[in-house]
Amino acid sequence: MHARQARQAATIWSTKHTHPIVTNILQAYQRRSLSELYSQSIKNKQVKDTRQDARSPLDNITDLPRPKIQISKADPLVGLKYSANREDKPPKNAKQAAEEYIEGLHRSNWNSEETWVRFNQLPSNAIAHLRNIDLNYTLAKIRGSEKTGSRSTPTSATLNRMLAIYEAFTKSGMAPDKYTYQELIAVNVELLNFKYAYEWLDKMVKQNIVPTIRPYRTILKGYSMIPGEIDNARQLWHEIKSKVSNGRIATEGSKIDLSTYTCYIAAEAKAGNFARVVDILQEMDQLNVKPDITLRNTILEGLVKHRGFDAGKQEATLIEESGYELNGFSYVVLLNAAIQEKRADEISKLLVAAASKNIIPPSHIIDAISLDAMEVLQIMDAVEGEHKVRLYNTLIEAAMRGNDFNNVLHLIGHMRQNKVKANLITYALLFDALNKAGRLDQAKSMFSKIFKSNSLKPDAHIYSIMIDACGRHGDIRSMVWFKTEMQKQGLHITEPIYNSILSALARWRQSNIQAVMMVVNELEHAKPAIKPTSRTFSAIFAAFAIQAKQRKLGSIELQFLQRWYRYAHERYFIEKDSYFYYISISAFVQSRCLTDAMTAFKDMIDGFKSNRHVAASFVKKPVQVLELIKLSVELQEYGAALEVWNRWFELRLAPMPKATELALFACDQMGQPDIARNIANGLLQNSAATNIAFCPQMVSESVLALYIAIMIKHERLKEVMLLVQLWTDVTKADAAMASNPLYQISETTVSRITGILRQCKHPEAPRLAGELLSFIDKHYPEATPE
Repeated sequence: MHARQARQAATIWSTKHTHPIVTNILQAYQRRSLSELYSQSIKNKQVKDTRQDARSPLDNITDLPRPKIQISKADPLVGLKYSANREDKPPKNAKQAAEEYIEGLHRSNWNSEETWVRFNQLPSNAIAHLRNIDLNYTLAKIRGSEKTGSRSTPTSATLNRMLAIYEAFTKSGMAPDKYTYQELIAVNVELLNFKYAYEWLDKMVKQNIVPTIRPYRTILKGYSMIPGEIDNARQLWHEIKSKVSNGRIATEGSKIDLSTYTCYIAAEAKAGNFARVVDILQEMDQLNVKPDITLRNTILEGLVKHRGFDAGKQEATLIEESGYELNGFSYVVLLNAAIQEKRADEISKLLVAAASKNIIPPSHIIDAISLDAMEVLQIMDAVEGEHKVRLYNTLIEAAMRGNDFNNVLHLIGHMRQNKVKANLITYALLFDALNKAGRLDQAKSMFSKIFKSNSLKPDAHIYSIMIDACGRHGDIRSMVWFKTEMQKQGLHITEPIYNSILSALARWRQSNIQAVMMVVNELEHAKPAIKPTSRTFSAIFAAFAIQAKQRKLGSIELQFLQRWYRYAHERYFIEKDSYFYYISISAFVQSRCLTDAMTAFKDMIDGFKSNRHVAASFVKKPVQVLELIKLSVELQEYGAALEVWNRWFELRLAPMPKATELALFACDQMGQPDIARNIANGLLQNSAATNIAFCPQMVSESVLALYIAIMIKHERLKEVMLLVQLWTDVTKADAAMASNPLYQISETTVSRITGILRQCKHPEAPRLAGELLSFIDKHYPEATPE
């Protein structure tokens, strides 16, 4: 029976249900090279699967279960590295580089990202020329501490960078001081790594550095933010008191300061231990340490949390009787409690009291109150002067939070009726509300009426809102008009405005790359100088990527794109994020610039080693990595294709069998069937012996067919049944794969494989055809050719 089936299989050559790459492999064995056929299929746009049934082996695979991927430490593609051409700048003199870094560090407004990039660009021998103060200020800027003026929330990437800087300095022979340790302790506390914070504290003490109370207070403050850490907070408090008394902590006047007391009281108040709070207050009184409103608000917040509004109201009365004046935070705490307990009368009383002091609650509090805007205005009628405008602005902002845009217009009208003069903040909120409501034409009309009949002139923020709104609505003509008017008023175009313009041009259906280049050129030569951000670069590259899909970019446009990719790091010291890498690679791939695409890909891999978030966009849309592999194959840079494919698992991308197809095709074109065998077997074997990550979802029926064709072409017939058996065992053991048509052998595939075996002159070909048909008849009877 099998002999008859084999004879019939030779006559079955319909291309209706055949994937082009598999067809090309099979036909290439008879007539033409795979490279020639594949290039032709690319030109004819025949890469997509033409099959109409559910067995499409390459498309619609996003619903496949995510495999557990193990990252292989060894590179299975040794010797196949793709080398993108990079220009190495001549190294600077170490001392000169250090001096330039010190000058910029202390005099320029570097943020955390720029500080990190600039530090990494220092020659390794330049670090020896830096001082302790430079190390500490570098750490402070990386952490984004208050003293650098650029406060930001640290992440694990922040910690890794600080550790790398610390190691670089210590390797150069520099001894860290107390400020160095304080920065490292602070970042660990902010990340709630209390164990490591203590380790740095112990390391400082072991180096005979007498610490100030600051690192202890930092840890105590961290504990105070987490109620479950009260025991650790108490233990640390006793340690602080003991060390202060015997001189092991340097303090002013050998006593604990108010800030440290506040941190400990906050810990006890959050835990609800108010008897202990009273004891501490008495201790402070004996030591003549006077509380302030911050400390009293800390107690107020704890009482409200544990004992409710009435206890908080009583504490507020005691605060005022003690000579302190309730501030904005006090009223926020009390109003929050009253809102939660639905104490409408108390809410009104608090609003009246706040109004008497010209204190305006924030918009999120106003939004949570079950009163409409007019009722709040009536209750807070005592607000005077400029604070009345602030009240209206807050009510408008609260209405915007609830997307109540009609109420925004009503409040604006109420202001006019009551002769309350609106300020620029009011108008900025108005235009923002109209634009978010999709009323751009109304916003433009009101802009004209307000500022043509008013001595008040729009500021940069209002122009920014209008430019961004016009850009988002695709009204490029109006966007340009507002930009021109802004410049006529003598206002400088800021970086966010340029970003809005570039983003709008990138989204514009009639996008003109020349317009993008002109805007970028204007930004580059702006006075005062403007520093682009990662968003700026992303908008530039997005415009080029979109345009490159429509037409071939000219040489000047490509040079512009390449230059600005270099500028990101070399001139503007941008720490590239995930979207920047994604859109950069997309632009270069669409422009068919493989060298530049591989440079960007390698840069992303380097960044991934210290910050895994740089791969986030690729994890969401792995198709861009697939497009890079495809471009490498099209340009016959097969080593590049294999290198990118090998990174698929390191980046933890969702499985896409088409990527494996292209990798196997590259192996075939390189004459490397052994690498193809290693790839296929590695994906299907969950074994530490292989250095390919286990991911059977990457081997669909189409991949299997391609693998078999390659093995037959290179006369490795013994490998065929080994992999077919392995593939069958793995796919049938997984319920999701067993029920997925992508992982089932079809009759068409069997017919074509037996057909090519009939034409193969290898002596083992007939035996393999029979063995294969027997196997199919047993495991996939529905695929047995008739």
